[in-house]
Amino acid sequence: MNKYILKVFLGLLIALVFVPNVASAAFLYFESSKKEVSVGDTFIVSIIVDSEDAVVNSIEGDIVFGSKVNSVVNDFSLAKSVFTLWPRTPSLSQDGDMISFVGGLPGGLDLNKAVLFNIVVEAQKEGEINLSARDLSMFASDGQGTVIPVKSNTSSIKVNPKRESGIPSNEWVNLVLGDKTSPKEFPITLGRETSLFEGKRFAFFTAIDEESGISYYEVSENGKLPVRSGSMYLLENQDENLDPDLVVTAYDKAGNKTISKYQPVVTSFFGFTLKTLVVTILGIVVVLFFLIRFVKNKKNAKRQSQIQS
Repeated sequence: MNKYILKVFLGLLIALVFVPNVASAAFLYFESSKKEVSVGDTFIVSIIVDSEDAVVNSIEGDIVFGSKVNSVVNDFSLAKSVFTLWPRTPSLSQDGDMISFVGGLPGGLDLNKAVLFNIVVEAQKEGEINLSARDLSMFASDGQGTVIPVKSNTSSIKVNPKRESGIPSNEWVNLVLGDKTSPKEFPITLGRETSLFEGKRFAFFTAIDEESGISYYEVSENGKLPVRSGSMYLLENQDENLDPDLVVTAYDKAGNKTISKYQPVVTSFFGFTLKTLVVTILGIVVVLFFLIRFVKNKKNAKRQSQIQS
């Protein structure tokens, strides 16, 4: 299904990239609190992007580990990421030496040292862990699909022998254990797209968690037992005239949760909902109708009384 999501995403955000223009370069780099680690240590590498004053709406590419892979990726985190749309969330190749991703920003944003995503890495052998990027492309939010080339450098982290104590450090576990904050409140939006779910109606939601990042969602429809879901959920209720009874729970990596319930979009005029406004207008019309008839009947009765006298 990824290819369909990617197709829709590019259609919405990159806006007809037939003959793209080319803008000045942006930058991607790697940031870690550790320059040296020991065998067995687990640490976090943040992928940072800078668009150099350009307003962008999407970025795609690969993160590559050096030819001598002496580490393993244990997890990913979107904590503090400014990107809220993920046609392809960061995913590891089968051989474990490459991470692919496609992320987006609805409306676009000028990125200044912004977090793209975070990688949880475990050092397994002595030597160096080398990270680099390739096939990077950033797209401007200019309605023309302008391609912004992305420059990047290689990051190296030295891996020393195991500590004498034999106890490895784990930056990721420490972060997760210290995360006591629930994800932020989030809306639930309904959609329909011919290239997704065979054109059936679905719900879309994306929660933000600043510490450990979102882990997964659970969705309950019509009071049924919740099912695990990604950020899109195919609705059982396909009746356009009925609002779904939908409850979505977002869990972060530490198990904290936030619950959101679908709220129908209500159109209002001068502080009145559309339904209330229509009922009020109909009420006024009915009152005026009977008032006019009452006045006419009174005039007719008076006229008849004058004729008889």
